Amino acid sequence: MSDIAQFIAAMPKAELHVHIEGTIEADLLLGMADRNGIVLPYKSAEDILSGQNTGKSDPKQNLDSFIEALDICRNVLRQGQDYEDMTYGYLKRCQVENIVYAEIMFDPQVGLRHGVGIETQLEAMQSGTRAGARDFGVEAQWIMNFQRDRSAEEALDILEAVRPYKDQVVGIGLDNPERPNFPDIFAGVFAAAKKDGYRLTSHCDVHIPNSIQHIRGCIEILGVERIDHGLNALEDESVVQQLVDQSIPLTGCPTRYAFQSQTSSDDLAMMTTLLERGVLISLNSDDPAQFGTGWLSQTLIEAQRTGDLSWETMISFMRNGFASAWLADDQKAAYLKEFDRSCDSRRKRH
Repeated sequence: MSDIAQFIAAMPKAELHVHIEGTIEADLLLGMADRNGIVLPYKSAEDILSGQNTGKSDPKQNLDSFIEALDICRNVLRQGQDYEDMTYGYLKRCQVENIVYAEIMFDPQVGLRHGVGIETQLEAMQSGTRAGARDFGVEAQWIMNFQRDRSAEEALDILEAVRPYKDQVVGIGLDNPERPNFPDIFAGVFAAAKKDGYRLTSHCDVHIPNSIQHIRGCIEILGVERIDHGLNALEDESVVQQLVDQSIPLTGCPTRYAFQSQTSSDDLAMMTTLLERGVLISLNSDDPAQFGTGWLSQTLIEAQRTGDLSWETMISFMRNGFASAWLADDQKAAYLKEFDRSCDSRRKRH
């Protein structure tokens, strides 16, 4: 490994944009399917990545087909043990990646459609979280994402059902395919979530029709405090200025689908431009078990190589992860202090 690749692998990391259902590695996925009597079209990790290739020709316009493939994996989750094993597996991997803090997204609607109650999901994930903290020293919080291709009424029902457990969920988000006017549709959901004290974020996917309108709507209608992806903000100077002025971070993901393992240089250029413009943007892995770019360290190493990014640029991206975290000020300060100490120590050695 090059010096900078070693530096990236060794630096302490925060990950703020990772879907727990997209972290299920092949052995665990196949084991859960066998446990639950589900026949998968996969027999190996290679089959899973190959499945992501099906029907894909344009890496910028394949969200729907990616989610179809992701759903095959999400559909194996049929009991609490699956959620606990999935959580523990990700946090175990965090130790390898030097991820010391994570805000993990989960989609409760998938489990609910399979008869796994919200209490069962949350208790299992909390059990996995506690075990991961104990065994691997990783701190994690949970973000509950609602699916944009499901109704706002369904989201409100879930929000009500989660109320007794809201101390286990730090924030609310939106994912799955974007539908026309999705920010407007979920205004009531986000107002209710804000009243309940949740932090607010939403996906605004890249190169999707009406991206800039959706980003603006998430800021002005939903009142988000963070945006997942959101790179198309660059299309409108006033939106970039809103992100800067209101300190709304972006969680960028320099990831690619299986058929294209390298980072997109175009997307990476958007991320670095946003960083240069003063936007608080971090880099994350998204769905690492299903992307050709893989887990966070390899994703970052590939991004650095693709863009020939400097050490200082990589440090800025990753420092922004801690700066964007939904933590108390003293906790955030402690993480930032340790991050800075670690980076300064590596600089002196090189």
